[in-house]
Amino acid sequence: MTERLRITEAELDSRVTVVSVGGELDMDTCPLLQAALARARPRVAIDLGALASADSYGLTVLLAMHHHARASGGLALVCGVGDLMRAAFRQRGLDQVLDLRPTLAEAIAELLAL
Repeated sequence: MTERLRITEAELDSRVTVVSVGGELDMDTCPLLQAALARARPRVAIDLGALASADSYGLTVLLAMHHHARASGGLALVCGVGDLMRAAFRQRGLDQVLDLRPTLAEAIAELLAL
């Protein structure tokens, strides 16, 4: 399971975490992302630059993190979304719900400025 999904976590300060995701995010691997996001600070940048695919279970984890962050006064920014994932987001209307940023650098700058 862990070979299919790679997650790295980096705490930038007491308020900001970067979670980078690569590989396949699906029903079997989404608990790993859920656990990483549960450890994240109130402001989190979720870098999907190396994500190859995500099924509806994986997309639900991202949506749940978005709602959780907002409800707790934080902010979850999704960045580095490639063309394939952008199409999946658009198809499901998530591009209108999730806070998307083009690059990790932009997401980090915005989170640190808050």
